[in-house]
Amino acid sequence: MSDLWSSIAFAIDPKRTEAMPAVLQSTINLLESELVKARAALRDIQPNASPFGFRGDEIAVGAMTAYRQDLIGRAPDFYGSRRLTLKELGLVPVVRELPERVVSKVQSIAPVPPHRTGLEDILSNSLVLDQMAPYLSVSSLMTLSSTSRRLHTVITRTPYVFRHLDLSHCRGVELPTITQAENDSQTEDEIYSAPLKRIFTSLERRGILQDVRTLILDGVSVPADLVADIILTDRFNVNILSIRECRHLNERKLMQVIQHAVRPTRPAGTPRVKGIYHFSPMHTGPRAVARPRYRDWWGTRVGTPRTPSETPSNSDREDRGSVKSSVEQQNEWYSASGKLFKHNPEEGWAQVLKKCEGIIAFDAALCRGPRHDPNLYSSTTEEGSPAEVPLLGPAMATVALGPRGCDGCHSSPEGPAIWSQSPDIQFPMLSPPPLHSSSVAAAKRPELIPGEHPVLIARCADCLTNCWCHRCNKWFCGNCLPNPQPVRVSLSPHQTAVHASAAELQERERLERGVSKDCWECGPTCASCKLECQHTCQGCQGDYCIQHNEGCSKTLCDWCNTSARGRMRGDFY
Repeated sequence: MSDLWSSIAFAIDPKRTEAMPAVLQSTINLLESELVKARAALRDIQPNASPFGFRGDEIAVGAMTAYRQDLIGRAPDFYGSRRLTLKELGLVPVVRELPERVVSKVQSIAPVPPHRTGLEDILSNSLVLDQMAPYLSVSSLMTLSSTSRRLHTVITRTPYVFRHLDLSHCRGVELPTITQAENDSQTEDEIYSAPLKRIFTSLERRGILQDVRTLILDGVSVPADLVADIILTDRFNVNILSIRECRHLNERKLMQVIQHAVRPTRPAGTPRVKGIYHFSPMHTGPRAVARPRYRDWWGTRVGTPRTPSETPSNSDREDRGSVKSSVEQQNEWYSASGKLFKHNPEEGWAQVLKKCEGIIAFDAALCRGPRHDPNLYSSTTEEGSPAEVPLLGPAMATVALGPRGCDGCHSSPEGPAIWSQSPDIQFPMLSPPPLHSSSVAAAKRPELIPGEHPVLIARCADCLTNCWCHRCNKWFCGNCLPNPQPVRVSLSPHQTAVHASAAELQERERLERGVSKDCWECGPTCASCKLECQHTCQGCQGDYCIQHNEGCSKTLCDWCNTSARGRMRGDFY
């Protein structure tokens, strides 16, 4: 062993690095590790042997260590402390580089064309499917699912694809022709609810009915017994129910069903229905811009411009313009839209809404006027004269007055309902029902404008008696108009406006607050509306309404205007 190390030490000159093999460092490390293994094996064979050593071994180990340090010190670029890789040791074959002429002959790999996205790939995205599904009917979704197995799996297995179910335009809800024998054997509610019951049974068999959260039944034949099944049974998981303008719906029985659902002794977790649309119209599209019924042909030719006293002031224009720009995007509840419902709700609904507060929300709200609150009513009567009008019970708010408040103080005694600040029970659900959500909070949320909080002021008709202009929806609170005068009508059936004297005209100019009925069709109007729509005829000096007096102009009433046209035709002929 000593001879081997001696030959290695004197065979290679460290100064001639080009003559040294590349595997010298790894060979040294390999031999040292083998030496350690041999010594360990020897101790296992003779564990009790006395320690001894050969002088040659000590010389070999010392010479090897000194030689390695000398190599690293003299040639640090060639010999380093790191271990050589398999490629440097020659154990891995080196890739042979081809000449340039050979590489040019190799055929180039054609690029793979990109995969074209199909309808199945798009609908497989749950986000796209969730946004698109509410716009499709049940028949359209089932037809789409029958086109392929993949789409069938995606549509039927994805949760809440049928979350928003609209059956108002479904052909299956039409009443079939019933024979006399069937008519005698069935009750009225069974006959009218049969189409919807068949649809619900089919949806339940397919496993769809349990996923429905928003159920739209507007304009469909829906008896009160069917509404009771939806609200009171565990068969449905509906959160929002819309039954607007439904046929064959008994209002009294519906009130009883809802009152039974919110009784104090009801089971925990019931009712599952949290919101009901019933009072608002079915189609709540944008309101058409009001325009005159008749074309003012004569006024465009012989009409004279208004005097400065008749022209609205610039401040009023700016005020109206600012209010219009801020509320034109809002729902009709948050704008001065006047009457909200086509028909007056039946008596008894206000008590139902009062009992359902915090349990079931509706597309209506209770009036919060001072006459409905004993605390506000007593405080207003103590400051002023004794009240001449009695205290009112619960009543539904049917007139939207806009965010401006009273025309005098620009507020309201009860305080306006401000979104995100007032209690949630003061706000109604807005039409139409939300498509991509089934929560009451989303149904009540108005159009949010940055930097503004939507304001809701609505009252019942009794609170606005003799203090609400039916034309511009301007109103006066009890503090600004404590004793409104009853509206008196002195019109004959053929008159369109009151023929006022000079004294009455001066009194009208001084009139700032209050309303009076001077036109049959306009109804009670305020002073500014009278100046705008009621003119004095320059021919007969009579008053007439420019909007409802057929054939009039801005300067002449219908009689004088027609007579002038006849005289003009006679001059030409």
